[in-house]
Amino acid sequence: MKNNFSLSVFFPAYYDEDNIGKVVTKAIEVLNELELKEYEVIIIEDGSPDRTAEVADSLAAQFPGVRVIHHKKNMGYGATLKDGFMNAKMDYVFYTDGDNQFDLDELKKFVALIPFTDIVSGFRIRKQYSNYRKFTSFIYNLILRFLFQIDDRDIDCAFKLFPTKLFKEIVIESKDAFIDAEIMIKARLLNYSVTEVGVQHLPRIDGISTGARPSVIFRTFGEIYRYYKKYKNQTS
Repeated sequence: MKNNFSLSVFFPAYYDEDNIGKVVTKAIEVLNELELKEYEVIIIEDGSPDRTAEVADSLAAQFPGVRVIHHKKNMGYGATLKDGFMNAKMDYVFYTDGDNQFDLDELKKFVALIPFTDIVSGFRIRKQYSNYRKFTSFIYNLILRFLFQIDDRDIDCAFKLFPTKLFKEIVIESKDAFIDAEIMIKARLLNYSVTEVGVQHLPRIDGISTGARPSVIFRTFGEIYRYYKKYKNQTS
């Protein structure tokens, strides 16, 4: 059965020279199986010091539906996601990280839910992280639940599907890991419906993870504090 809508898929990529090729190849396989009206794949290459940029360009040359956005220097996770959302041209936009820690076959479940919900948000059934990462993620989700009254099980899970029109209705302010929470909070304030779906999380085999660096954590909590002051004014 053909799906009568188009889909943008994008991948933030940093230190992913050994991952991004696998991710993009699998994405194209899944997207062809979905029989969409149209699709595009965008790699947001965030100034990687390894060969990620070169590999991304070779994928764009190999596959007509793939394009690359390069950052001359590393701009961080939030800025990279924002680039993906703002450059998406299709009816819906899906993203996951370029580190090959998710099974892209699970995108089929998300697409199947489009007639019934506005947003499909993944939660990791079993996080393949160190105990330190699991602890910081737990505390982060707990703080967001307390401050913003959001009940998402795993708000920073990098496996989400949105209607592209949402990003014409909101302004993304975050430059770090708070971006997922900011988008979900603003979507709910606009009465977008959300369905959560469990997804498998795979161990990172190649590349370097930078999400749990203390500098990123401190910047993210700074963003939470600044946004909370605005949020209280909006909801009071």
